[in-house]
Parts: sequence; structure tokens; C-alpha cells
Amino acid sequence: MLCAGLNIATAHAGTVTTDGQDLVINTHSGLELKTTDDAFSFKISGKIQYDMVAFSGLAAASQNKHFASSSDAFVRRGHLNFEGTAFTDWSYGVRVNYNGLEDGTDVDRVWIARDFDGIGKFTLGKFGVNYGLENATSSSWITAAELPAMYDLLSGGDDTDFGLNFTRSGDNYSLMAQVATQGDKPDDGNSDIYGYTLRATWAPILQPDQILHLGIDYHDSNPRNNETKIRSRFGVRSDADDRMRFADIENTSSDNEFALEAAWQYQSLRLQSEYYARQVHGQQDGDDAHVKLNGYYAQISYLIGSQRGYDAGEGKWKAPKDFGTFEPFIRYERTSIDANKAASQKNIDSNIDGVLAVDRNQKHNIDAFTVGVNYFVNKNVRVTLDYLTYKISNIDTSKNIDGRSVKDSSDAVQLRLQYAF
Repeated sequence: MLCAGLNIATAHAGTVTTDGQDLVINTHSGLELKTTDDAFSFKISGKIQYDMVAFSGLAAASQNKHFASSSDAFVRRGHLNFEGTAFTDWSYGVRVNYNGLEDGTDVDRVWIARDFDGIGKFTLGKFGVNYGLENATSSSWITAAELPAMYDLLSGGDDTDFGLNFTRSGDNYSLMAQVATQGDKPDDGNSDIYGYTLRATWAPILQPDQILHLGIDYHDSNPRNNETKIRSRFGVRSDADDRMRFADIENTSSDNEFALEAAWQYQSLRLQSEYYARQVHGQQDGDDAHVKLNGYYAQISYLIGSQRGYDAGEGKWKAPKDFGTFEPFIRYERTSIDANKAASQKNIDSNIDGVLAVDRNQKHNIDAFTVGVNYFVNKNVRVTLDYLTYKISNIDTSKNIDGRSVKDSSDAVQLRLQYAF
């Protein structure tokens, strides 16, 4: 016989049993173990994002050769999520986050939630916030490599340090109300400062080949003499991390903002725009200080042969419905930052002296443009390549740092490789 003289060993696994409902193992997205009645579940998921960026100009102000062409490669994000449900109506989540450009590794989300049928869902703990359409969309599926600059300049979308969040949703709408602290404390006290956040979204058109999304957001930081900084990277991240800091109010008395959302998807075509405004008032070195911000972005994208998924219950975009496809996109941003002399910063760059405002009583206007393409290889792998440029008014380019002329604009090319599971 063919197998004569061969020792064939067969291993048998032990029997797996449960003391409750039968179990289902799902590997479609991450690894999920749940009971057949969905009363209990446990899921592991995550993402890795590698970035390479080449940039010059203002974003390279603090490089060894100031304002000259520079390049960096780094891990942009590393997330590991542990989530689950218990007794049908309870849920929980913990996220381990790695960010090599900021705080390294930490546990940045820990929350529990209870869903009350017919009322809504309450979430307690440390969690992310659905605030603004592009910000509510997962970083796995946002349009460009980075969010629009408006989310640097607003505070409502920041992760909470601790809070209570209520959401209610229907077939084509979502409502959210939240009270939470972002870790701020007043300069003259020890108690946490709790701000208030509201969001409402509505999809008056929700069809297989057409979606119209509308939304409104409001946030009141409810400050009590804590410090407020107005600054942004304008989409360029690097090891040096040059952020443009336009205003600083040491003792803030009021800080509120709102945003408007609009998007329309027809088959493969997607148009999207958001507008925002923010006002901050307080004292700086004993003088009245205030800053007003407003701006918008508008973008267009085309997902060849497919379309984006949409979650009406959370008012956000999801992954493409089909993979192996490309998505070219274009985005224009316009921002205006108007601070009085008490609040405005003479030196604008956070890392180096010498990037100066021409007139601290005048506003800064920022124009930014991004063009790029996404390649959604499969449900796990995404590649993004984009080019962005921005220019900031009211910067004194007649000055120099170590013999190199100060720049008022930046250019960058960014490449991202993402694996999400």
C-alpha cells in the first residue's frame, strides 16, 4: 500500500462547550465572539497607520535648516480596541492608543453604556465624540490623510477625559447631548471644568443611490479662568511638529462655537462642506482679550465604481461598499482668525522664535488646498496619497531665522499605508 511504513498521527481537539447560548465566531471585521441571541459579545479590532511626509516652508520652520525641504516617516496611529455587550442592553469598550508624535502609548478610551429601548443610549467614561461630519467619520475612512484644519481650531471634537453622553437615533436622524470634561482645571481652583456639547443630524434623502446629510453642532467649553490656545498644524504632521499658534487667553471667561454640516452623495459622486464659528473671551495679563474664528471647507470626491456607506444613526460616513477601487478628491479650506492685540501672539510658531505677525491688530486669513487619491485595496488595506498647500496672511516675510527668509506658506506630500482589522 502507498502508506505502508508511514506513521500517521491524528490530533483531536477537545470539545468546546458553553453553559448558555451557542456561540458564534465572526472574523469579518476583527475577531468577535458572541452568543446566538446577541446578549453577550466580545470583540477585538484595531488599526495601524504608517505615514511618510515630505514638506517645506512654514511647517518646516524649526528643522535644522529652517523652512527647507524635509521628510519624516512615523507611525501615525496604532489602535487596539476591546469592546463588547452584556445582558443585551449593556456595552463597554477599552482602547489602547499609540501615537509616536505625541504621548506614546496610553489607554485613551474607557467607557460603559446602557441602551434604554424607546429612550436612547447613555455612555459614561472616557470616549470619543461624534462632532462634525468628517470628525465623526472613523480615521480609517476620512477623505484625506488628515482632517480639515477646522477641527484643530474647534474644541468640541476633542476626546473627553470623563463625561456622560446621551444619544437617540431613528431611521434617518441622530441626536446627541453631552456634559464632559477634557481635563482642564481653572487656574484658581482644583475642580474639573465640564463643558456642554450638542449635535443633531438628519438625512432627508436616504436612498440606495442618493444620500443628503444635514447637521448642526454646538459646544460651550464653560471655562472658569483656564487657558485657551488657538493653534493648528494645518494638516502637516512631522517629528518637529510645527504648530501655528495665533492666540492665547490665559484666563478664559467664555468660549463657545458651532458648526454646520452638509453632504450629498449621488452614486459615486460625493460633495461635502462644513462651516464653523467660534468666539473666546477672557483676560490676558490684566487686559481684555478676545478672538473670533470662522471658516469653511468644501470638497468633492468620486469613488470609482462604488459609493461610501453611511450610518444615519450616528450621522457619519463608513467604509466603501466595494473594494479594489480608487477615490480621487479635492478640498479647499478658508479660515479667518481675528484676535485683538492682548490675545494675539507676536511670535506665531510654537517651536521657534522669529515667525512674527506684521500687525497684531490685524486678522490672519488662511487658504488651504488639498488634492489626492485613496486606493481601497480590500476591507483591511488602504493607501492614501495627497498633496496639500496653505498660505497664512499677516506674517512678516521680511524677517529671517539664521539667514533663511521666513515663509508664510507650506507645501507637503503625504503617503499613508493603513491596515485596519
